[in-house]
Amino acid sequence: MEILEAFALTNSYRAAGELAGCSHHTVGHWVMMRDEGLLPDGVTPVERGKLIDGFMPKIEEWVERSNGRVRGDVVFDKLGDCRRVAERPI
Repeated sequence: MEILEAFALTNSYRAAGELAGCSHHTVGHWVMMRDEGLLPDGVTPVERGKLIDGFMPKIEEWVERSNGRVRGDVVFDKLGDCRRVAERPI
């Protein structure tokens, strides 16, 4: 979902950020740009890849298995363990 479309639907930076998959600060920036007339017609935000994208299936598995209770620092440590195992020579 596009950022401005999500904001129009929710009228909330945080809720729009959750729908659009970005920070509420990013939503605020784009809304401010639109309100000040600084967006050329037809310009929409570009979605960029994130470093975490390659790990999302594993992270989602841990979140589902823990019913959303897994902490971020635990996930970070587990991902480090996974990377070390993957980098080990055979």
